[in-house]
Amino acid sequence: MSKVKVTKKREGRNHSIRFYIIAITSFLTVITISALWIFQGIFLNSAFMLAKKSDVERASSLIADNYNSEDISSLISQVCAEYDICVKTINMNTGAEYDEHFVNNCILHKITGYGSLVQGWYDQAILNDGEYTIAMSYDAFNSFADGEELKDISNGESSEENCVISIKIVKDKNDVEHMIIINGYMDPMPGAMSVIRLILAIVSILICVFSVIISYILSKKISKPIERVTKAAKELQGGDYNVRFEESGPIEVVELAKTLNSTNAQLERVDKLQKELIANISHDLRTPLTMISGYSEFMRDFPDEVSPENMQVIIDETARLNSLVNDLLDVSKLQSGKQTINMQKISLTNTIQSTVKRYDKLTSHNDYHVSFIHDCEVFVEADETRLLQVIYNLVNNAINYTGEDKTVTIRQDVLDNIVRISIIDTGEGISEENLPLVWDRYYKIDKVHKRAILGTGLGLSIVKHVLLLHNSRFGVSSEVGKGSTFWFELKIVDKAY
Repeated sequence: MSKVKVTKKREGRNHSIRFYIIAITSFLTVITISALWIFQGIFLNSAFMLAKKSDVERASSLIADNYNSEDISSLISQVCAEYDICVKTINMNTGAEYDEHFVNNCILHKITGYGSLVQGWYDQAILNDGEYTIAMSYDAFNSFADGEELKDISNGESSEENCVISIKIVKDKNDVEHMIIINGYMDPMPGAMSVIRLILAIVSILICVFSVIISYILSKKISKPIERVTKAAKELQGGDYNVRFEESGPIEVVELAKTLNSTNAQLERVDKLQKELIANISHDLRTPLTMISGYSEFMRDFPDEVSPENMQVIIDETARLNSLVNDLLDVSKLQSGKQTINMQKISLTNTIQSTVKRYDKLTSHNDYHVSFIHDCEVFVEADETRLLQVIYNLVNNAINYTGEDKTVTIRQDVLDNIVRISIIDTGEGISEENLPLVWDRYYKIDKVHKRAILGTGLGLSIVKHVLLLHNSRFGVSSEVGKGSTFWFELKIVDKAY
């Protein structure tokens, strides 16, 4: 009961792909908007302060580089207006020279003369190759300007720092030192912050709206092809092999549809061949059973007609019926992987020779000619019983389909450490498009079923699986109207001439 409940609970959590796309998109949207607001609340001030420090240092360098120009006054005014800063220059011999003010209540311009604060900045700049930049609290700076003692004025560690002071020492044409002091106020304006927050709110709303629209369109575009594939798959599940999977949408869905179309074609072919096999096997079973039943009833009704010939017919048909049943069992075992092999060193050449001798009776009675061509004795590692199945089935297949000359040739060719056995017939041959199919389950070249002269018609399926167990290469070549050649290869462990 507990397992059933767990299964139902898990099934209840399943949702459509459209739901997952919308949910993931919504989650990412929330994360993005939250990150924007967190950045605005935590990092915007810091970012503004870093930008202001950079502006102050850039303005200080610009003024210092052009200090000896004739229009330095207008340059200072232009720089102050552009960077929203205050500038004060001091001639170290005569005192203040330029004084530009662009920040309300800027305490820099409260500094008069050459006091201890200016002397401290000068000393720091001299020690630092004529440059010195310091960040401090505006309130602390203001207190110092009002005459109060300023503590830790240059440590740059206050969390409330909102002023940056940049000092540069330059010399004029007469080699007189001048001190350039620039003050930048780093707190963003309240009005600017309100505008930024308003823009951020509008952007957040637009992101939400567009994410909902895009996620809906995207989920519909992705889920529609999958829904069509699912619908077609349900029709295929119901046994409708005429269904076709639409190959459209994302590439993964297209590949899935192509695979399912190929699988559908295979299932349709297998279903058709399986029905043909059942019909053929039914025919092969019915024929010997009819013969056995007919001859048995004949001998029952006419006891005087019981003869060795009639009994032999019953024995032959029973043997054929037994052979068919055994072949069906072998195919089933081989396909299920339950069949094992017993590998040992055997003489492949002698095995084939003894097999050919067993066809002497058929040769003498039906004018069939089976020959074996070889130039040495070859030994291989194989299961002799299973390998005999391969040889018998290939030879029987060749006899069943050989031409009017009723000739079957077996060739043994040695290629380095590989031996190739070829069974050649002179029949009608197999078309090129059908060659890859001859080893398939249920496949039959001619659609009109006829009773085989030898064997049960299941031989090639048995041959394929036995050779796969031996890790053997095998194949078939054929030309329509000139016959076919079935071959397989095994590794040689020894040979004798």
